[in-house]
Formats: sequence, structure tokens, C-alpha cells
Amino acid sequence: MMVVCNAVFLFGIWVTGLNFERLVRTPDIYDSRQDICLRLAYQHVPGSENPVQFCSEWLNLADPTGKTHTFQKDAQLKQGADGTFYFDYGPFVDYRLFAVGAFVVGIIVCGIRVTRHVVTRYRMRLEAAARHSVPTH
Repeated sequence: MMVVCNAVFLFGIWVTGLNFERLVRTPDIYDSRQDICLRLAYQHVPGSENPVQFCSEWLNLADPTGKTHTFQKDAQLKQGADGTFYFDYGPFVDYRLFAVGAFVVGIIVCGIRVTRHVVTRYRMRLEAAARHSVPTH
């Protein structure tokens, strides 16, 4: 039973395509005060004449792992109403988590219903067997 339940759960995760590493993501932002830029990139922004230069790969000196941090590919560089540039990272919550949660709740509800059905059926059979085995005088 445990193997079947885990298989159904993992199947639900696979169907939704949920990536647990990015459930609630915080943007990795380059900070010139504590980071060292390793690679610059250019991106054309609608509304500006020239491509905008930004740091696409950097070392975060506060990060003890020493791994390089990169610009998120799904983030877009946009120009604000005041003319300043900013990064639009999109939604920070992966809403497929709610689909997995609903799937898990559905599995639990179905499990409770099946358990109640099996227990009720078992009680009815025990009662029927008890009626048949009672000696009559």
C-alpha cells in the first residue's frame, strides 16, 4: 500500500511538472557593493535606442559556497516611467504547488472513503457471521 501511495504521489508531481527548487523563488540580484561581476551582457529594451549593459554572471562574496550566480533567463529588463531600468522577474510563486496540494488532498479523501467503505463492509460481514453462528434454543 505504501509503495502504491508513493507511486501515485510521485506520478502527480511528475504530471504537474513541479520543480521543488523553484517553488518560492527569490531573485538573485547583483549588488555592486558585495559582488564581483564576471561577465557583462547587453540586452535591447523596448523604448531605448541602445542596448543596456548589465552584469549577467557574478560572484557573491557573502556566499560561502563560492558558486557563480547568473542572471535568471526568464527575467526581463524593462524601462520604468521615470526612465530607469529594472528587472521584471515575474511571479515569485509557482502556482503548480496548489495543484499538487489539491492532488494530495484528493488522494487523502479517497483513502479515507475507501477505508470507511472497507471497515463498514467488514463490520457487516462480522455481524452476519455472528448471526449465523449464534446457537438457537
